[in-house]
Amino acid sequence: MEIVSGAGASVRPTGEQTELLASTTRTGHTVTALISAWLGSFADSSDTRAAYARDLREYLAWCTQRELDPLTMRLPEVQMYAAQLAAATNPRTGRPFAASTRARKLAAVSSWYTFLVRAGAIDANPARDAARPRYDRRHSTTASVSEEQAAQMLTSSRDYAHRTLGPQAAALTMMLLVDLGIRVSELCNADLADLGQRDGMRVLTVRMKGGKVRTRPIPAPLAPVLDDYLRSRPSDVDTTALLVTRNGDRVNRHQVYRLVQTLAAQAGVPMPQRITPHSMRHAFNTIARERGAALEDRRDALGHSSAAITQLYDHVALSLTRDPAHLVAGATHRGDPKAPESQEESP
Repeated sequence: MEIVSGAGASVRPTGEQTELLASTTRTGHTVTALISAWLGSFADSSDTRAAYARDLREYLAWCTQRELDPLTMRLPEVQMYAAQLAAATNPRTGRPFAASTRARKLAAVSSWYTFLVRAGAIDANPARDAARPRYDRRHSTTASVSEEQAAQMLTSSRDYAHRTLGPQAAALTMMLLVDLGIRVSELCNADLADLGQRDGMRVLTVRMKGGKVRTRPIPAPLAPVLDDYLRSRPSDVDTTALLVTRNGDRVNRHQVYRLVQTLAAQAGVPMPQRITPHSMRHAFNTIARERGAALEDRRDALGHSSAAITQLYDHVALSLTRDPAHLVAGATHRGDPKAPESQEESP
């Protein structure tokens, strides 16, 4: 059995979970139906829907492994799950889950229980008062790249022999990530029909999180790359997707991740394994800010709900260049012939 609500959003049960999911609640609905209805409530964001589906799948697996009924859970059991998350490691990175990730997983569980309360399936949300991990929302753990490194990655992408992407697709992928700052999900979901013309410019309609839609210009340096890709794009392929592989399949996020990290390594970026497609979004914002783009324009282009989120992207670059450590080091190493020249204070 598979619980599905939208592309990529599914909860795949194992053994012990099947009986629970097939059981009928006091509302007359099965647990499967209630989960599908809950996931369907996130219709405006396929990313949130997919993430919450994965988070709930993990929670249900944790419950069944301990022979706990999720529908009769209380606060102490939910708090035990939170403690387990704090002690666990991310199987993808081998490192502990970030506090923000653990907070999201608990938020998914709480959201599901809130839906069950509203649907009349249970009386109270046991996760409502569960302690959530604390973290500084002004701090971003996303690694970024400099303007020079981003430019080198774009140059390398034109000649990179990707295993599944042609060089034209690789070059267009990187330019859309860097020059437009779009999310990897927006990139992978873009269709040929999203290309168009407006005000004498070529444009791309970008469908963002939360149902937002932005019309973004295709900058002049990007137009030849787009044309080169469209000429080389296989004809007998997925006729809707903008970006496709050599085999004609729609590009997926895993292929984009590998491309970005490989090009980061070629560009000499330290710890390239930490560079992700989202790093290119941070690079877009930083380069645009340094080139004089207004905060409101950057916020609108990135599709952020508030300027505070865009400023979060600024925080790392600004704090590093303006950190008083540069002034102190300049003063304390003034007479040290082996010390590098101190960095001037940013205006």
